Amino acid sequence: MTLLRFSALFTCLLLQLCLGSAALAWDATSHRLSVYVAWEVLTPTERDALIEILEQHPRYTEDFLDVMPANVMVGSKETQARWLMGQAGVWPDLTRGLDEQAQIRYNRPNWHWIDGAWMRGSAEQGNVYVGTEPFASIHGEAQGPVEDSADVSNIVLAIEYNQKLLQDKLSSPEQKAVALCWLLHLIGDIHQPLHSGALVSSTLFKSGDRGGNGIHTRGGDNLHSVWDKALLNQPFDDTLRRMNSSVRSARLNEISLDVDAWLQESRQLLNEFVYTDEIKVEVLRSERRGTAMPTIALDDDYIGNMQAYSEDRLTLAGTRLLLSLRKVLKN
Repeated sequence: MTLLRFSALFTCLLLQLCLGSAALAWDATSHRLSVYVAWEVLTPTERDALIEILEQHPRYTEDFLDVMPANVMVGSKETQARWLMGQAGVWPDLTRGLDEQAQIRYNRPNWHWIDGAWMRGSAEQGNVYVGTEPFASIHGEAQGPVEDSADVSNIVLAIEYNQKLLQDKLSSPEQKAVALCWLLHLIGDIHQPLHSGALVSSTLFKSGDRGGNGIHTRGGDNLHSVWDKALLNQPFDDTLRRMNSSVRSARLNEISLDVDAWLQESRQLLNEFVYTDEIKVEVLRSERRGTAMPTIALDDDYIGNMQAYSEDRLTLAGTRLLLSLRKVLKN
């Protein structure tokens, strides 16, 4: 499915809706893909401006320069710059492995995901309810600049907060560098459907399955992890080439920059595809029997469709990241 067809599909679905502790999101490969999609279209001047921001990162030496692969180090300045921007998109996940003091300063676990009951405006819940009554909706804060990091409780607010930091002339260079990393990362994260809600049931998952982390699949992974690594074993350059081709044929002026709409797209996919009927049946059967949830075998059709959806979502993420970065640089 092309970027335009996918975007048009979700636009129709959104119109119909208007009328009628989380794991990592995406792996490093997927985050780099979405960043490189944006990088490919940015002008040399825009690229230089972004690298200039990133160079002010308080951990630029240890988390960027010191871990640059040898083949990148001996490459061109352009090769190094692209890798550095990709590393910036991965960096928020790397903060989980920093020392305690650095984690306190930089790690923000609740920025990567959102409670499925949280909604704003015309958005609907992201939770899938199986054999139980829906939770009461959490009516989120109205759209607008988020002034303080203490007010950031989910991925939607985190995107808006980091956009504000990047555009605010009063932000320090260090703040802007860290905010750039988070924006690169979170625009990818919000396009991962299992960060938009969860499966909730009467006994097994009374508080939700933590975005698929409670659903174990054959091979030792859980459903969330399977989606994170959807493109891990795909040829990187071929995948990026297809994604870039979709962006080049897209009408950029028609791409939505409404974060609520991005969230709703992921929730639509979560409800209609991610949690299969088999998963729902097994949840109900296990609760009736009082047994543990069995492992789920995802067939080839599911895996193939998941990979196609993931590529489309990351292409959209990269395109929206491109436009978001241009908006930041313009301001």
